Amino acid sequence: MALISLIGRTSVMSENLPVRIDDIPPSLVDVAEIFGMPVALKLMAHFGGQQRRFPKVPKPGHKIIAALGEEQARAFCQFLGSTEIYIPHARGQSVKRQIAELEADGLTRNEIAERLGISGRHVRRVANRKVRTDKRQLNLNFFED
Repeated sequence: MALISLIGRTSVMSENLPVRIDDIPPSLVDVAEIFGMPVALKLMAHFGGQQRRFPKVPKPGHKIIAALGEEQARAFCQFLGSTEIYIPHARGQSVKRQIAELEADGLTRNEIAERLGISGRHVRRVANRKVRTDKRQLNLNFFED
């Protein structure tokens, strides 16, 4: 059976997950290119933030089968061959941008936290983080208050 036929179309699991190949964390780009975006998204949704070693041949009822479905899980595990892989949660990829956009839309930090499913403390930390600049660059801000 062709590998491509194992990849089914699926809806995005969460609005916090990336949806373009450019948004996929580097550790999962190969997975997304070989198995398709739905597999990479499912991995992040089910195993995000974990260092995992999946069996070369998963037994019935294994968590990877529950996450990907039997055919995709078996193909994925066969490809990895018991290699350890870090599966990022991907929220950090876009949280700063999402917080900035929601603040610009007038939402309070508590409303932002609720909408994104993160703590208010984390929203404050991210929103208050200063942009790091290279001290070797000239400051061309002529209109400082």
